[in-house]
Amino acid sequence: MLIFDKKVLRTPSSPWTGTDEELEKLVDDMGETMEKHKGIGISAIQIGVPVRVFLAEYKLFVNPQVINLSPYKKKHWEQCLSCPNLNVRTSRHHSITMKYDTIENGKWISKEETFKDFSAVVVQHEYDHLNGFLIEDRGKAYYA
Repeated sequence: MLIFDKKVLRTPSSPWTGTDEELEKLVDDMGETMEKHKGIGISAIQIGVPVRVFLAEYKLFVNPQVINLSPYKKKHWEQCLSCPNLNVRTSRHHSITMKYDTIENGKWISKEETFKDFSAVVVQHEYDHLNGFLIEDRGKAYYA
């Protein structure tokens, strides 16, 4: 179930320490919620689970860390599953390099990857959720 309570959404998330089975259930719930609401990314906190896990760019990010942010920023319009009827003009870094754990072919791996342009916006948006930030904290909000 999608969470709209800003007190919950502003809770900083804790590192993921659960089992593979618990992660599989969490990711299934997140994926179903994202699909139901036609999202392009979702963080665990958005379904009420305050752990450092998100889905974006068809990837699973577990305990992600920012390695580098480009100095160049660009303005974007953003929306959020947890902030309905809200459009925000944000300023995001053009690229972001992240280190994160994920599962590929049934095995845990650590990755370091750089995301650019719209992919960087999506990853930064979901990463913000892990730290208790909402899009309205990142720019001018316009309610529909």
